[in-house]
Amino acid sequence: MQRPILGLGWIQNAQPRTLLRDLATGRLALTHEAFQQLPNWRTAAYLRDLLMQSGVLPLKDRQLLLFERWLEIHLDAVTDPEHARLLRRFAIWHQLRKLRAKVANAPLGNSPAREAREQQIQALALLIWLTRRGTALNDTQQADLDTWQSKNYFTRRPSHAFLTWCMNNNNMPVLSIHTRQTAPQPPMSQHHRISAIQRLLTEKTISLPARIAGLLVLLYAQPATRIVKLTISDIINDGNTTTIRFGDPPTPVPAPIARLLQEYLANRPNLDTATNPGSHWLFPGQRAGQPIHPVTLRSFLHKLGIPPQRGRTSALRHLVLQIPAPVLAQALGYHHTSTTRIAAQAGSPWASYAAGKHNCGAPEPTRQYGTRPGVLGG
Repeated sequence: MQRPILGLGWIQNAQPRTLLRDLATGRLALTHEAFQQLPNWRTAAYLRDLLMQSGVLPLKDRQLLLFERWLEIHLDAVTDPEHARLLRRFAIWHQLRKLRAKVANAPLGNSPAREAREQQIQALALLIWLTRRGTALNDTQQADLDTWQSKNYFTRRPSHAFLTWCMNNNNMPVLSIHTRQTAPQPPMSQHHRISAIQRLLTEKTISLPARIAGLLVLLYAQPATRIVKLTISDIINDGNTTTIRFGDPPTPVPAPIARLLQEYLANRPNLDTATNPGSHWLFPGQRAGQPIHPVTLRSFLHKLGIPPQRGRTSALRHLVLQIPAPVLAQALGYHHTSTTRIAAQAGSPWASYAAGKHNCGAPEPTRQYGTRPGVLGG
């Protein structure tokens, strides 16, 4: 630990000191179940992360643990016993089963847990709304459902999972759930994108994490949720060339960005505390064993005037004009249907290229993004 004063300062706070004392005296059992019951959950979650990272507690998925903790608080606050029973069954037989299946294959990101919370919140809102209308769930008619969906549609859309589960389990009649598509955001203009790339490459007053994150979005069309899952092992340097493993095969990195990456790797943040001293994450977070939150990464870019979603779309639309959509999908970790759709929208000459296993990577993004030749060249 490079800065032990930070750890000592944290221990001096009342809540951590109490938890550590209770662990030492046996008043608090050293189990996940005991930590789940603690009222000061933020401090408890931080300490539990440290204990898992150090091997004192068995490793469990942090996002799943936080959702389970939130779920108990949420259900305890439901005043109608029948509503609480139904929501608990929905959580056990649908939500938790789905989340645990995801955890079995890969760490759970923030998005699935957030989606599950929204499903619970809107499911409860629906049940309360029906009760106030004097309608039981099993007596709900299509007109009721249409009225529910007609107002605040996108806020209430997470209730669709609960409605579908209820219909499949004979808790309500089988009715039609109407869907409505969100209007896609227009991509960032090519001029704005090129200008932002040049700024990220040359402006040293911008923090290194923000520069690297921005370049991964604007050059390689990577979403924040995928960027935070990159590890230092995904940056491959054989002494001559640098590649990044977004998909298969790894994607070439132009020399200016490779140099910036090497500088960043030698100066990654959040490695000077007890939480992440040996972190393998490309963007280490402040919590033990965790990368930074996607929201944090997006905030880096928003502060620089770079809209992540629009910037990513702009990069993808540019790349599909240079390389067949299925090949690009393979190299950048996309599903080929997504890149094929973007290719068709962009009028790519490769739009009809067949999907399959291909052996070429994404193009090295050199001499495409500047007003002068060689802006990104070696």
